[in-house]
Amino acid sequence: MEYVVTNERMRELDRRMIDVIGIPGAVLMENAARSAAEAAIRCNRSGLICILIGPGNNGGDGLACLRILTAEGRDAVGILLAEPENYSGDAKVNYEIAKKLGLPLVETLSTIGEAGVIIDAVFGTGLTRPLEGKILEAIHLANSADAYRIAVDIPSGINGTTGRTEGECFLADETVTVLALKRGLLLTDRLEAVGKLSVARIGLVEKEEMRRLEAEQLIDEAFVKSLLPERKRNTNKGSFGRALIAAGSVNMSGAAVMASRAALRTGAGLTRAYVPEAIVPAFACCPEVMVCPDTDKPFDEMLEWCTAVGIGCGMGNDDNRRSKIEAVLAAKKPAVLDADALNSMDGALKTALSGWHIVTPHPAEMSRLTGRGIGEILSDPVRAAQGFAEEHGCTVLLKNAVTVIASPDGRLRYNASGSPALAKGGSGDVLTGIVTALLAQGLSPFDAASAGAFLLGASACKAAELL
Repeated sequence: MEYVVTNERMRELDRRMIDVIGIPGAVLMENAARSAAEAAIRCNRSGLICILIGPGNNGGDGLACLRILTAEGRDAVGILLAEPENYSGDAKVNYEIAKKLGLPLVETLSTIGEAGVIIDAVFGTGLTRPLEGKILEAIHLANSADAYRIAVDIPSGINGTTGRTEGECFLADETVTVLALKRGLLLTDRLEAVGKLSVARIGLVEKEEMRRLEAEQLIDEAFVKSLLPERKRNTNKGSFGRALIAAGSVNMSGAAVMASRAALRTGAGLTRAYVPEAIVPAFACCPEVMVCPDTDKPFDEMLEWCTAVGIGCGMGNDDNRRSKIEAVLAAKKPAVLDADALNSMDGALKTALSGWHIVTPHPAEMSRLTGRGIGEILSDPVRAAQGFAEEHGCTVLLKNAVTVIASPDGRLRYNASGSPALAKGGSGDVLTGIVTALLAQGLSPFDAASAGAFLLGASACKAAELL
């Protein structure tokens, strides 16, 4: 998995690589510049490569990138968007080298529209204000150009920690970020401005710092594969757990069916649906599910049978909804609480949450759970998810275009798999079934939530490829 950091954390890692480990800053800058230059060559676009060079170290990356591309025989020009006398440190060193080599450095913006590739080396993680003046004009021209756009570290105009933008930002086709992913690249509501995302390995930090970095990561396919239980040949249906789905109502039978079917397809050995009697016929489409009308057996008996339970999908105003949720919370078994189970959550039920439990709210449900406005949830989903997880001792899976998964011990994971095709009713029900099945097969709540979010997104992308 890739590490994820805030601006503040990145500055500390930079400082440690230079001051503690002893890697010269010029080496780090050279490595970042080379990664950006390789991206410009790799995109295979003909014509002029135009590098927008700002102040500070991001501008220094751009100056070094100009030198590297020129050495590779590429037609490249640097557009200075900062006063040369303001450069300092390694950026100044690279500016002086560029001047001595006679590299093409201009201050006019006229060549931006002629470029086949545009590299944004204006602002990195240090930006705390809206773009303005000549820099804003340059970014606007770059966004309007018929060119392949590459951002160095982060597209200028996006906050590296929060992802917020104030006004225009660079619209990258590709972002080459350095050392670790910046949290803002995942959380921004301008995900299209980030484009394809890769990490440049510009240096190393100490082993202890590497362990600290593991507290915040982006989920990937290799990690999810490592979590899934091995399915040996000499196994049977009892080897992969018993998933219970308590869901559905007269007007929402599909939620129960989709959650149950997803649990089956994610590998639960046995799946049982505990539903209102009136919707039992809806399960004719999936005979593998053992359907139990809620008038046949007590819910406690069902809880005793299962190894994990998912509750809430499409339950509506079931008269027994609260008593079922109370029973789940008291059962001390892994459980997913979704949809109407979350809508029932008051102070007493929230107090009963524990390390056995995963809550899976979307932003509006998170707003109701926390009493904060939806705008506040969307502006800082990490704070919302992490705060609730730590306060109530449960795992939080806060759904959005990029999902935030928070463990009660403070760890964070992000899932960026998926597509806009999932923005429709039923996706959350399928997710509940997937995560319940993973819990039934023995994954911890934090791992089950992480793997489930990734698998839902990846399956949507795979399905889209088949259309």
